[in-house]
Amino acid sequence: MKQGEKRFGRVKKGRSEMSRFRTIFGFAAAALLVGLVSLASAGTRRDDRNDGAYLDLGSQFPSVGYIEGSTRSYDFTASGVLIDSNWVLTAGHVVDEATSLNFTLGQVTYSGASWVPHPKWKGDLLAGYDIGLVNLSTAVAGVTPVGRYAGSAELGAEATIVGYGMTGTGLTGATTFDGQKRGGENVIDALYGRGWKNQRLFLCDFDNPTDPSDNTYGSSLPLDLEFLIAPGDSGGGLFLDVGGDTWQLAGVNSFIGWSDEDGDSDYGDISGHTRVSVFDSWIDKIIGGSDDGGGHGRGKPPWAGGPKPRSVPTPEPATLTLVALGGMGLALLRRRRAA
Repeated sequence: MKQGEKRFGRVKKGRSEMSRFRTIFGFAAAALLVGLVSLASAGTRRDDRNDGAYLDLGSQFPSVGYIEGSTRSYDFTASGVLIDSNWVLTAGHVVDEATSLNFTLGQVTYSGASWVPHPKWKGDLLAGYDIGLVNLSTAVAGVTPVGRYAGSAELGAEATIVGYGMTGTGLTGATTFDGQKRGGENVIDALYGRGWKNQRLFLCDFDNPTDPSDNTYGSSLPLDLEFLIAPGDSGGGLFLDVGGDTWQLAGVNSFIGWSDEDGDSDYGDISGHTRVSVFDSWIDKIIGGSDDGGGHGRGKPPWAGGPKPRSVPTPEPATLTLVALGGMGLALLRRRRAA
């Protein structure tokens, strides 16, 4: 990690589960991938599983596409999910300072006609408003938009997470990028927010199959295709199986946090996902044309934890740092998995 690329919090080993969680989380751009890196896959995976299984799982979610965008200072890539014929749901930080956006599904690229973050997205990840919409200039043909999950049984559910981010294993962290879509599995271990009635975030941790102590909360037993988002996965989707092989979009990839020295999506790190069901009415108003979304391009600029911009010779945008979780009146609901 180059000096100045990321900020992070450190905690001493051996702290209790909640004590570790309430210490400062580092912020990793889990989030956008700015520029290009060495070719090699999305999200970090178990080191004892074949990458082909993650590629295959990602291919089963055709509604997840690849976003390329620009701001006034740099170009970036991210992910998004088709939820209507010409509407894409993504993270607020993907769209808030964008000057151009393109969305690719399969081999077809669609230009963004307009885009908007949630009006309460101000760059504060813990507030849980990191969500945005992109209106495509033309309707997507040949791909069925995914349905949105509107229930309330997310806590403890096994989810599939999909995106186009950097990849690596739990041992190496995110190290490479090849622009391919991957999917992986994780359990929604926690609902998170400022107050019990404001649980707008899901949290998942990346369990180590050989080291049970390398665990943030919940059971240390990983799922078969355990996975954690990485730079470039922002705006991608967290999906729940609602029966009959039907998947619905329940979360939008937002950020990662860590309590070791590096926020690189390795074992023990966590991911944060914006809870879609909380924003159903806002999404419906925007798509239905009855709300302007609170303004185009509001909020703070996206962040980067990866390489420098690919086409503009300017420094990386500053990364953000999550503030301390303790002493802020934050509420956390957790569910332990049976080991």
